[in-house]
Amino acid sequence: MMQFAFELKKIIFSKKLLYIYLLLIAGVALLFVRNVTFQSYIEKEETERIGILVQNSQNLNRMYSSTLEQDPEDKDTQKLKVINSSMLEKLYDLRGMSIDKWKNRATIENAFLEQVLHFKEEGGAYDLPVGEINKMLAENEKHLAENIKPRHATYSMALPNFLKLVVDLFMNFGAMIILVILIGEILASEFETYSLNFLYTQPIKKGTIITSKFFSSVLVYFLTLLVLLGAAALVGLFGFKGKYKYPVMIERNGEVDFITIVQYMAQGLTVVSVTAIMVIALLLVYSLLFKHTLSTVFALLATMLAGYGLFAFIKWPSFFYWLNPFQYLLPEERLLVRNAGVDWYQGIPIILLLTVILLLIARKKIETSRIS
Repeated sequence: MMQFAFELKKIIFSKKLLYIYLLLIAGVALLFVRNVTFQSYIEKEETERIGILVQNSQNLNRMYSSTLEQDPEDKDTQKLKVINSSMLEKLYDLRGMSIDKWKNRATIENAFLEQVLHFKEEGGAYDLPVGEINKMLAENEKHLAENIKPRHATYSMALPNFLKLVVDLFMNFGAMIILVILIGEILASEFETYSLNFLYTQPIKKGTIITSKFFSSVLVYFLTLLVLLGAAALVGLFGFKGKYKYPVMIERNGEVDFITIVQYMAQGLTVVSVTAIMVIALLLVYSLLFKHTLSTVFALLATMLAGYGLFAFIKWPSFFYWLNPFQYLLPEERLLVRNAGVDWYQGIPIILLLTVILLLIARKKIETSRIS
């Protein structure tokens, strides 16, 4: 226990940890300021999107009018022009409607999208894929049914959505980078400075050194996560209240489905945290093998890249998701796409098993090592 407290204090009271926490808090604050600044862009982006669709329908109308001038009895063209004209009316309504009237907009947009599907069924060509139309229809219907205002995926100021944005950045980019910066030298540097020799002369079991460093690193990881989420929650209070039942669209067995934003964040943080714990154990093993900080970090990064790439760029049978310990290094796709019976949690057992094995290897390795 004393060794654990000693290792924990070394990390917690280091200037590096303080600087990282200050950078995290500043980064979250700047992210929120960016979202505030880009609020006007949200409306501009929506106006441009509708404008492109309007232009598309106007071009089609001109083309159909030209065709009918040449052949007024062309029934197919007449039918397509009638449908397109109705679509254009809906787009004019959307273009002239305030973005705050989200229920009216969602209802009109769904009517427009249904007409686009009908238009395509009649042989018309429109610059909206059927899959995208179905997703937009499902999303609008979900928001209307739950009475939850849609929020911008990137620039939202609603607290739950802002938390999700921070969690996404942490899961997909920040977690492993922060982890490597925080604890990359936790054991290897002690070989370089020969400070580990002093621990070898103390009346403690060598295996305790590994256990203490592992659990102190795990605790610091979760403390860092707590600081990040706490900063995001405090900063997000300056935005909108939002709803934690906010729907997040996923693909389940080829069909559109939804989970709440809380479920998405909980699942994402679970898989990335389990992976982080495994990475800590792997780092300790590499530290004992290479006994040099840079070599250890490079070996760790190379292993993670190779492991992720092996499964990301090769199509494996679905049962391999139970065997891949590196699938959550970039977990967003695993959370959003769940086809062929694959679900978000399937890699957790193998990661936990591998973590235990790596810890046992590290303990065995240090117990058989000698003072250099």
